[in-house]
Amino acid sequence: MANLLETLTSRILIGDGSVAACLYAEGVPLGRSFEGLNLVEPERVVAVHRDFLEAGAGLIATNSFAANRLALRRHGLEDKANEINWKAAKLALGEVGKSGAWVAGCIGPSGLTAADRNGLGNRALEELFRTQAGALIDGGVHAVLLQAFADPEELEVAIGAVRELHHLPVIALLASGREGTLPGGKDWEETCRKLRGAGAEVVGVAPAFGPSACGSLLKRISSGPDKVLAAYPDAGQPEFSEGRYLYANHPDYFAERMAELPALGVTLLGGGSGVSPAHIRALKARVDRLQPNLSPRPAVEAKREAIQVSSPVEKRKREDSILDRLKKGRIAVVELDSPRGLDMGPFLKAAEELVQAGATALTLADNSLAILRVANTAAATLLREKFGTTSVIHLACRDKNLIGLQSELMGLAALGHRHVLALTGDPSKFGDHPGATSVYDVNSLGLIDLIRQMNEGRNSAGREIGPGAEFVIGVAFNPNSKNFDAQVKKLERKMEKGAHFVMTQPVYEKAMIRKMKEALGPLGIPVLVGVMPVISSRNAEFLHHEVPGISIPDAVRDKIRSLPEGPAQADYGREVAAELAREVAEHFRGIYLITPMVRSGMTAPIVKEFLRTK
Repeated sequence: MANLLETLTSRILIGDGSVAACLYAEGVPLGRSFEGLNLVEPERVVAVHRDFLEAGAGLIATNSFAANRLALRRHGLEDKANEINWKAAKLALGEVGKSGAWVAGCIGPSGLTAADRNGLGNRALEELFRTQAGALIDGGVHAVLLQAFADPEELEVAIGAVRELHHLPVIALLASGREGTLPGGKDWEETCRKLRGAGAEVVGVAPAFGPSACGSLLKRISSGPDKVLAAYPDAGQPEFSEGRYLYANHPDYFAERMAELPALGVTLLGGGSGVSPAHIRALKARVDRLQPNLSPRPAVEAKREAIQVSSPVEKRKREDSILDRLKKGRIAVVELDSPRGLDMGPFLKAAEELVQAGATALTLADNSLAILRVANTAAATLLREKFGTTSVIHLACRDKNLIGLQSELMGLAALGHRHVLALTGDPSKFGDHPGATSVYDVNSLGLIDLIRQMNEGRNSAGREIGPGAEFVIGVAFNPNSKNFDAQVKKLERKMEKGAHFVMTQPVYEKAMIRKMKEALGPLGIPVLVGVMPVISSRNAEFLHHEVPGISIPDAVRDKIRSLPEGPAQADYGREVAAELAREVAEHFRGIYLITPMVRSGMTAPIVKEFLRTK
């Protein structure tokens, strides 16, 4: 079947729709592995292939979209990944028989979040795809279809994995958002050039929101005899009704929209979720006598609608950067937890004491340790209204997905808050709501990317959002880690992503402050050294043994344990913190003081002393 590519450079070929979507429409529940049916109910899979062939499909995709080891692990089938993929190929090939149709081994995205992919690494991700592709190729497929990848970089890794194994034709399909943009605002033509360079003979689009978007997307990609294009959209947006996702069944409309694409040089037309044999039959009838436009066509980037920025009736004064303050002298950023209930009184009283002590900014955690508190954005806005306070707002990746994080950032920008500390966040299961889920669409590195893109005037999907947001990006550093050097390397990666300043976990040894000066000073990034007074022996033991990233020396814990409970222990804890703050002043111009349990009296005196130090 070596003439598949020759066919695609001369005439229109019809692909199929989603096998899994057809199985789901027949009643297979979402919680089951559709790919696992290759082994236990192969006749159902074969019946779907047969229906698509009878409808006119000339390229059949194997039932293996989510058959990588990690995806199969959710169903306890990871050990059967090779068998499932090999069987997928054999079932499709057996049904195709002598019909003259081709079989493409179907591989979908890894299913990992961006944060998980970053943690896994490209080599491990490549091995994931290589294992799946190897089984499909061993099964005898004629091509490999890499379907509906939202991340071009992940798609490029998948192409490389296939290319290491074989020189079968590779069809690479990008899924875009409704705005028609790619992550990070990447250019469609440049992205497809890279995919072709990586080894994809056919590139194309697979929009999840239906066929109407295909034309505008494909116009952004050049075509011609040596630049084969494909389109595999979903049928449209599904409706969730009575526990099931249902697609409106409009085969004629689907065919009508898809029939517009050969004029753009598209020669492979298929579909994704919701695209049934009825859609393929209608498509086949509509395009059967059409000829594709194979003359070279340049890419035309879509014109972006200008963002209209109206002047507000009352323009808010731009918040000064704490880093500008740091250039002029010392700064003290003080953490104060928002309350766990709706009584804001003690919180506001403590904040007022810290502001009067001279705190440069107050910093508010984002449900730290996964313990529910009043939203820090609301608390920061209230502080500014009452005291004119600048706030450094922690933002964790735990509680919000990619949309929620960006919505939160846009809200911060709209409210005039500029300082954000980008954090991965403590897992939900260890907090006061252990039944809550942790999202982690991105980790702290990915969040820095999001903030940087907003500073550049676009969201992660590449859509322009207006003027840059002017965020000042803070990141965390844990000097107490067993592998200090690894933490330095991680900080360097954060700086490469766009970090502007660092706030460290609290330290309890002068030697560690000097060590940080030696290691972080050459990096040239402003450092706010964390100092947190302990209020009792019990508090010290809790912090040391139960809070990640905090290590309190034995000598300190032994000393505070020897003192009477009450004011004596608190006084000692405050003096230890004050002594550490004096050491910080010897080496750094910025300090990050953590107020324990809203006890502003523990940190306000240290603020005053630190800012007075020459």
